[in-house]
Amino acid sequence: VMNAPDPVRLPTSYMQRLRSAGIELGDGAEVQLSKSLLMLATGLVAATTMLWVAIYQLLGLKFSSTLPFAFQLLLVGNMLLYFQTRHFGFFRATQLGLFLLLPFVAQWVAGNVVASSGVILWSVLAPVGAILSGGGRRSLGWFVAWILLTAVSGFMDYHSAEAQLAAASLVPLRVSMVFFALNFIAIVSIIYALLSFAVEQKRRIQ
Repeated sequence: VMNAPDPVRLPTSYMQRLRSAGIELGDGAEVQLSKSLLMLATGLVAATTMLWVAIYQLLGLKFSSTLPFAFQLLLVGNMLLYFQTRHFGFFRATQLGLFLLLPFVAQWVAGNVVASSGVILWSVLAPVGAILSGGGRRSLGWFVAWILLTAVSGFMDYHSAEAQLAAASLVPLRVSMVFFALNFIAIVSIIYALLSFAVEQKRRIQ
């Protein structure tokens, strides 16, 4: 069984500090792992969002950087609230809710999946984060919610595709294509990192 973190030895790297944030003495191995995974996911998403905002600003697309920046503020603000309250159940539910809803909001504001560069890919972190931090049963509702929201977005895009393609897009098509690739790379990399960390920690616990 994995012991509780040593309260005297401080983590040296940024990733170690991020993974151990919110862990308290007395937390069991499974609780420690759940907290570490959710903190790691939050940190990786926030860091990637900062990069996205910087790229948008360099391209002169100030409108496009507004939503990612707001997304980042909400994630970090919710994490700081958790540090104050230490209510992990509430933090997990609200953080997964942000992971799920905000990418869809970003797509709806942009107009469609092409204009938003497939930003709803980021919403898959909600069911993935739920199953890693809460187990299979707790993740089922998040997975169903993700399917429903994806279906609604697809339905909306299907019925408004021609009108939206005819109108001027907020983001140039070439920029959208570049960010399609970046979004795929980023989200798959984050999921891979979370799964790798979870498997390694599970192996150590066992």
